[in-house]
Parts: sequence; C-alpha cells; structure tokens
Amino acid sequence: MRSANRTSTPFATCVLDLVRTIPPGRVVSYGAVAAFCGSPRAARGVGAVLSGTVESGVPWWRVVNRAGALTIPPHLGLRALQRQLLEDEEVAFDEGGRVRLDIHAWHPEGTPEDDRW
Repeated sequence: MRSANRTSTPFATCVLDLVRTIPPGRVVSYGAVAAFCGSPRAARGVGAVLSGTVESGVPWWRVVNRAGALTIPPHLGLRALQRQLLEDEEVAFDEGGRVRLDIHAWHPEGTPEDDRW
C-alpha cells in the first residue's frame, strides 16, 4: 500500500498556505507553523511537508528552528542555499550562524503568545 502524498493532508495544506504568507525578510519557526496548523507538537511534520517544496515556489527557506538555526542536513546542499536565499532578503545572522530573531521573527496571526517560538 502506498503512503498518502504528504502535501495532500489538511495539515500539509495549512503548512503550505501559511508558509506562502511569510513576508520576505522574515522567518518563522517550524513549531510556530505546527501550532498555527493545530498540531503544536508537529514541528518535524512541518519539515517533512516542506522537504518536497524546494522547487515549488513555496518560500521554505523562511522556516527555521526556534533558535533561528538552519537545520536542514548539510549534506543535502540546501542549508547553504537556505542561507543564501535569506541573505538575498537581507536577513541578518549572528556570529553563531543563527537568524537574528529579534529583527526577523514573524508571528502568524492567531498564534498564542506561548506557541510562537
């Protein structure tokens, strides 16, 4: 039996719709996306949905971990691409290579304060 397409579930649809609304130069955490989509403990599920969107026009690069780190496995070559795409949007990084969340964090409307990051 084949598994369902991971972008055809209601959760995946919500993830993709939300990520499409992140403004250029802003980032949101995997956990905040998951919480907004009704599954606050599904940050990894957000990553799974986004893993198939690299060439889709969905701005996957605007989703980072809650500390602002880029967490795509480096061997895929996408971490460097993610950083370049964020830098192209003038996103600043700290000395440790994390996004400056104090400047660039974006919070989806309707997310409870404690679920934002």
